[in-house]
Amino acid sequence: MPIHTMLFSMPRRALPAFLSLGLLLLGSALPATSAQAEEAMSAHETLSRAGLSGMDLNLQIEKVLPAGASGVPNQGAIVKRYLPRGQWTSQGAGGSGHRVASGSYQLSHRGHNTVEDRSVETGGQLQSTTRYTFESAQSGTWVQTLSNGNQVLSGHFTATPSQPSAAQLLAPASNAGLHVALIIKSAVAPQLPPGVYPTAGLVLQTYAQDGTLTLQGFGPGNINSKATFSYKRLSANTAVEEAIQTSDFFSWPYTMVYTFKTPNSGTWYQSLNNGLIQFSGTFDTFPR
Repeated sequence: MPIHTMLFSMPRRALPAFLSLGLLLLGSALPATSAQAEEAMSAHETLSRAGLSGMDLNLQIEKVLPAGASGVPNQGAIVKRYLPRGQWTSQGAGGSGHRVASGSYQLSHRGHNTVEDRSVETGGQLQSTTRYTFESAQSGTWVQTLSNGNQVLSGHFTATPSQPSAAQLLAPASNAGLHVALIIKSAVAPQLPPGVYPTAGLVLQTYAQDGTLTLQGFGPGNINSKATFSYKRLSANTAVEEAIQTSDFFSWPYTMVYTFKTPNSGTWYQSLNNGLIQFSGTFDTFPR
């Protein structure tokens, strides 16, 4: 029987116990076992009681309107940490516009799987509204409006504990000394003609301790190159890599967001040359 049907058919005295179980599951950051729609419903019911306090919301930046808007980050990731008593802090990495900030927030609900955060930054000068639409108990999409709707940021998010246990701390402190195998699942480049950039394949990135890496491409359009890089872990499962990639044909910057689902695998999203090409896919890591 679907969860939403169970809720309506349960006696009133059973409902609090059911919701308490959902609260325990999210608070422990255990993987959900139900279907995605039911996970999203459970997350919403849980947040109705527990809020976001004690959680990091990892916001992967995929789109900014207007394009190239000044004063806001245009790529990379933002981690917003929800604290007790309606307070928050945030930091980010990947390109310009990122900064450390803090303030207060109010949480409300805008549908069976949507939570809205209205925030005021310390000093009261910057206000924002962020809507989180849960597609599972711990992930979904986000849309943030700033400057009375004149600037809009959006992308995908994951929710992780602000104080993770050792088992929950998935992103490594450094990727130096690792191979990272990137499987390309998607490539979007509206300004480029088809066929001039890879849309599938494998890139094996090998990281040295001195801040350099080599890239070996496999599949149509994938080429070999090299780069210098920096890497920053932002939360339990999110890290951002910035690099200057050089080949025989170009020397371009990129920003890569890694979202770890296990200690050595997950998903990646890359903005190459300030969004000229946006790649995404899955990855696995292993020692050199």
